[in-house]
Amino acid sequence: MSQAKEDQAIKNQEFLESYDINQYDRPSIAADIAVFSIGSKKIEGSDYRRLPVKTLRLLMIRRAEQPFQGEWALPGGFMQKGETIQETARRELKEETGTDKAYLELCDVFSDSGRDPRGWIVSQAFVAVLNEDDLANGHLEASGDAGEAAWFDITVRKTADRRQEQDNVVTCDREYELSLQDSEAADENAAVSLRGVIREHIEYRDYHEIVTYDIAQSQGIAFDHAKIITSVFNRLRRMLGSDIRIAFDFMPEYFTLTDLQEAVELISGQELIKPNFRRKIAEYVLETDRQTQNGGHRPPKVFVRNLDRFYH
Repeated sequence: MSQAKEDQAIKNQEFLESYDINQYDRPSIAADIAVFSIGSKKIEGSDYRRLPVKTLRLLMIRRAEQPFQGEWALPGGFMQKGETIQETARRELKEETGTDKAYLELCDVFSDSGRDPRGWIVSQAFVAVLNEDDLANGHLEASGDAGEAAWFDITVRKTADRRQEQDNVVTCDREYELSLQDSEAADENAAVSLRGVIREHIEYRDYHEIVTYDIAQSQGIAFDHAKIITSVFNRLRRMLGSDIRIAFDFMPEYFTLTDLQEAVELISGQELIKPNFRRKIAEYVLETDRQTQNGGHRPPKVFVRNLDRFYH
């Protein structure tokens, strides 16, 4: 080691010996995870040959303890000493679903003062995607302060969109209606229904985009999770718009092109033209010799991911 490096090492050691980290207030760090999957439900009274209707689902947990006892929240938990925030999210995901193989990505940070009545808590919001194989190999299990875990059909509908420009600053104000409906309730009339109205404010200044969310209404959703859900959902939709490959994370190993298109339509909120869609994803799929059986229908072809193109 050179003399200069030795001198620097000594100075660093002297500084650390006198440094007191406790002179600064520090928040607790939590990972909150919006876990999405594709579900299906049979329409009562419909023709037996009719295929089940596909839905986009979100995993929620009912809190068994205060605060917000009895209300529903995203799965998650606090960061433990020695963990990265990604390790925290994956640990919590495995505790709630029984699998840690899901697609998982950090989306946003929520640090508003007073967002959690327990104290200064900063939430790192993640998006996770589970497919049929993940669900078959895992299991839902409420842990920690969760009373139960359940899948909810999710819709996010934009109800207002206002844009204005002043002094070279463009702002957009949007409003969304968030609806979560218990997807596994035996009686639809008794199904749990959660709702929220969330406002999104976007400011474009000097080629930068600043996005904030506020909750106008929240029914049955704990903490500020209504705006976390809306934020992560919008992020998932933007991710799909820039890279179609995110849709494949909703698919099991073997899938039909119809299943894939339905997943894209559920996330994007747009109906797609089948020939155009199939041209768009053609390079990412390989046809197999398998077939799936659907009552009353010609068996559709089954595909797998073309891994030679998928990761390029």
